[in-house]
Amino acid sequence: MKLLFSVLTICLLSIQSWANLIYHPISFTIQTEKESYYEGEKINFIVTISNTSKEYSFPVLLPHTQNVGQKLFYFNAYDKANNTLLLRYTENKWLNMMVHDTGTVKIKYLKPQEQISFSIYLNDFENYYNYHTQNASHHSFGVPLFAGIYKMQLTYNPFGIPLGDSIYNYYNEFEKLHADNNDKLAMPTTGQISNWCTLKIKRAADSVVSIERKTYYVKKQGDLYFYLNKNLPVINSGIDCDHITNLPPDSCSMDNEYFYNHFIDLFAEFIVRFKDFDIREYRKFKDDCPEELYTEKYNDLKKRYYYALQLPNQMFYSANYHQPGAKIMQERYCSADGTLCDVISYIYNKKGKLIRKEKTQTEPCIVVVLEGKKKSLRSVKLLEAK
Repeated sequence: MKLLFSVLTICLLSIQSWANLIYHPISFTIQTEKESYYEGEKINFIVTISNTSKEYSFPVLLPHTQNVGQKLFYFNAYDKANNTLLLRYTENKWLNMMVHDTGTVKIKYLKPQEQISFSIYLNDFENYYNYHTQNASHHSFGVPLFAGIYKMQLTYNPFGIPLGDSIYNYYNEFEKLHADNNDKLAMPTTGQISNWCTLKIKRAADSVVSIERKTYYVKKQGDLYFYLNKNLPVINSGIDCDHITNLPPDSCSMDNEYFYNHFIDLFAEFIVRFKDFDIREYRKFKDDCPEELYTEKYNDLKKRYYYALQLPNQMFYSANYHQPGAKIMQERYCSADGTLCDVISYIYNKKGKLIRKEKTQTEPCIVVVLEGKKKSLRSVKLLEAK
């Protein structure tokens, strides 16, 4: 497994090195209009597109009146931690607007050193129809952005948009760029990303807040604030509670910060941090079995000792590491429904040399039919063992 990680690391470094050699005269930068925002407030990102060339004009696509198909620009939100690059949320890359006219993107030629700027909005629900009729407002992560600090990036991706074929020569990360004599600009199939931009969202002092058209009733218990999706007389931390935090009003960060989200039928998040706000434990999980969608755990020295994720093929992978040394101790590959897991244990001698692997199988989940739908649940045997 260490060999696999080494090969992947070398490949990624080679890809990055190659990507750095490719000339991209058009650059994209983003910044927020204000230093900070309150939960539910309309967030204005100013996008600046620059032609860095001092000699030549170059083209770029602009959204114009586009309202169907793939978005030309979309956001990714990362965690504020510096000990890991943790993607928290990404927005739907497809437009779903209430406009019958298909609209178009357009080509804009930028003269040498020319810049253009325009706004893109998050949480633009001041007017309900803004989100559904204006492509600049049609940006959402599908879940609320609660108070906190996020590292934002914007992706410009014309790949798949027909007009882009006329100005771009696309390449992917695993192949070299072919120097076609067609005067087209080089563009990765995954798009071109902007700079990092810090987004600060503060807690409001209000007892009722609206985030992306969803109303929350905020109730306090001790040092914790509970965001309830129903106006209940007592605090319920079950399905009626979408978020729990200890951030006081007018703040977006603090020592010993507590953060919990739970979005029914989507996912839940739980975060424990070090004093410098780095990740000690991050869990993204679902209610069904197997639960873990993504997990990272670190020891006191900030060495990762546990890692888990759902793979692109829908299987689940997890690994335990011995620290210091990052020796892998155990790996698990589980089927998409969790009914069968291959467990590989790595056995080392006293000098730390791998001497053998042991493979076993477990059945952590069972599939049942509830109300006509299949659902994976934690195995009764496993629950009894706990």
